[in-house]
Amino acid sequence: MGANRSMGCDVGRRRFLAGALALGGAVLAPRFARGVGAPSQVALAQLAYSGGNWQPRPTALRRLAWEVHKRTAVDTALEPPQVKADLRSLAPHPLVYVSGDRPFSELEPAATDALGRYVRLGGTLIIDPAYTADGDDKGFSASVDALLARALPGIAGAPIQPRHVLFRAFYELPRALGRVAGSPGFSGYEVGGRLAVIRGDHDLGGAWARDNLGNWEFEVTPGGERQRETAFRLGINLVMFTLCRDYKNEEPHRRFGGDAADPAR
Repeated sequence: MGANRSMGCDVGRRRFLAGALALGGAVLAPRFARGVGAPSQVALAQLAYSGGNWQPRPTALRRLAWEVHKRTAVDTALEPPQVKADLRSLAPHPLVYVSGDRPFSELEPAATDALGRYVRLGGTLIIDPAYTADGDDKGFSASVDALLARALPGIAGAPIQPRHVLFRAFYELPRALGRVAGSPGFSGYEVGGRLAVIRGDHDLGGAWARDNLGNWEFEVTPGGERQRETAFRLGINLVMFTLCRDYKNEEPHRRFGGDAADPAR
């Protein structure tokens, strides 16, 4: 039952977004009517932008997509697409991953407006800084602050504590962990009562990244491989929470029984 519902909740999310976009702009309706008529693969899209480093962990989403595909009933595209901040590019994707390790250029007003509309109409942004040796993570954070202030005026971030349903959306996790420990939880931005932007400080992509020979690209500290596994489980939770929030208060949908409850196992 959980397997079927995992796929079904994705279709529902994309139909919802398509319908909202049709209401928000009729010019988009025919395109989305074709795209959501039947179940299809879920693509974990990444936002491409100018003037910074939008893909500091190039293999990260591919590895996460594979783990989601392997461990859940969600059929993920194994080559995540790159999208720009325009509504036609963003709208097919219920989740868009935003990463970077340095400041980036201010988006054009039309792009900023499109990103804000995408979020207000049902899309979710996952913001994940990368901590690199030659980067400027504080600069990236400042650029994100400025972008969200323009795209979602009057909406501020609030803490997402580990007791939030996000931490049991598929696996039961006691806290957030990535390549680095970071904060126990996230910062979240609610739009219309919905958690629409999830922002961390864990360098999740650094924990997920793996080269074509199967080697992990970065060490995970302080917890090593046990922490890397938690980072993957957290990534899967982020995907499942985004796709399946309509039954978020039910029992977690997990494949591995008691193993899921212990992120260190």
